[in-house]
Amino acid sequence: MLKYKHMRLDQEKIDQARKILGTRTETEALSRALDRVIQEDQERVRRVKLMKRITELRTQIGKMREDSSEWVRLARGERIKSYEGGR
Repeated sequence: MLKYKHMRLDQEKIDQARKILGTRTETEALSRALDRVIQEDQERVRRVKLMKRITELRTQIGKMREDSSEWVRLARGERIKSYEGGR
């Protein structure tokens, strides 16, 4: 639904928005700027839901014990194999 609005707005901001968004008219610039604000908010809400779900899953799984020294040993073994293969 479109409605006519009469507002006092900063012309420099409108001109800058037109330039950034690459629009020809002020109305188009304002419309696209509002679309971006709405889209950014929807993405923020989606990220919050995703982080909440990740936190829930981590809580369900519990703490996992990791042995980083095992990773180091495996990496060293692979490196040694690569050196020996090059000879």
